Amino acid sequence: MNPMTRHLILFLVLGALAACTGAGGGRTVDITVEGAGGRTVHFNRFQANRPMTVDSVELDGDGHGVLHIPPMPLDFYQLTLGDDKVIIALDSNESVTLDASLGMLSMPKKVSGSPNSEALHAFYRDSREFDEQREQLRAAMSNEPDTATIRKLNELNAAFYQRCKGFAAEHASSPAALAALGKLDMQRELGLFKQVRDSLRRTMLRSSFYTMMRDQVDRLEQQEVVLKMQEEEMKRLSNIVPAGGPAPEIRQNTPDGGTFALSQLRGKVVLIDFWASWCRPCRIENPNVKKVYAKYKSKGFEILGVSLDRDQAAWVKAIKDDGLPWKHVSDLGFWQNAAAQEYGVQSIPYTVLVDREGNIIEKGLRAHDLDAKLAEILGS
Repeated sequence: MNPMTRHLILFLVLGALAACTGAGGGRTVDITVEGAGGRTVHFNRFQANRPMTVDSVELDGDGHGVLHIPPMPLDFYQLTLGDDKVIIALDSNESVTLDASLGMLSMPKKVSGSPNSEALHAFYRDSREFDEQREQLRAAMSNEPDTATIRKLNELNAAFYQRCKGFAAEHASSPAALAALGKLDMQRELGLFKQVRDSLRRTMLRSSFYTMMRDQVDRLEQQEVVLKMQEEEMKRLSNIVPAGGPAPEIRQNTPDGGTFALSQLRGKVVLIDFWASWCRPCRIENPNVKKVYAKYKSKGFEILGVSLDRDQAAWVKAIKDDGLPWKHVSDLGFWQNAAAQEYGVQSIPYTVLVDREGNIIEKGLRAHDLDAKLAEILGS
């Protein structure tokens, strides 16, 4: 390639870039601000959520001016006149006409030419009307609260919430949807948030406003997945030893080196109490369990403590320090305790109540609920 050809190609490339990015191309913002003749309006894009000026125009004597905006992706942009500001939403093909009054730029009298900006400001107007009605009702309640006013306020809140949902769904591919989502509970409306996230991924992927919303939705979605997996695992573990079924045999070592089995307590109502010396909630619960034991022991109630300890001395000391008078066993296997594994124990304290025939009555009873259940079975 000869030098002249290279220079020609370079010239054409630079020319193309200038045509794509220079002022005067792309779209326009036709703005009229009543009472603002001679003032300067700035058009800002957001970088790292901070406004950066792209173009500005000095308004003529009638408060009119035209800003020439280079093509930029669909996003939120800002117009400022001193401290007065307004947000608009534009894509690379949209131009917008905006009429406002000085000091009221955030509430323009007219927005046209840009479907995204028109939708955004229609939502803003609806939000302002809602805020005004809500404040009126709140003022009435502070003066003389009554059930009728409370009902009206609740109905107003519920109706606006539904309008926000409908607006976000209808404008899912527009930045305007983000304004409506800001009024909603993400956890409660996760499906709608995901719909908007997926729609905007195709239209405003590089927007910092979008990526912030996307990351929040992604995190909550992942949390929901993990929670569902945990619930399924808990359900699976619960079905390992279901209520009404036989309680699996437990045969482990006693503190004095002997062995003891759950089946040796057949004929009594037995609470299998999974605990450990290192488990603070277990130790806090022990005095409450002792009271229940003292109340029902003479009526055929017994407890088998199954420790998830791994240190013999710590286990024995905890039994002595807490004064636990019932039967105790452990294989010192920590969380791998064979009985805990077979019963699907995921956290302690954890209890399983077994009837006289060795069948499971109920699981997860704490002292207060245990007392009520034993009163039902054995009599108070």
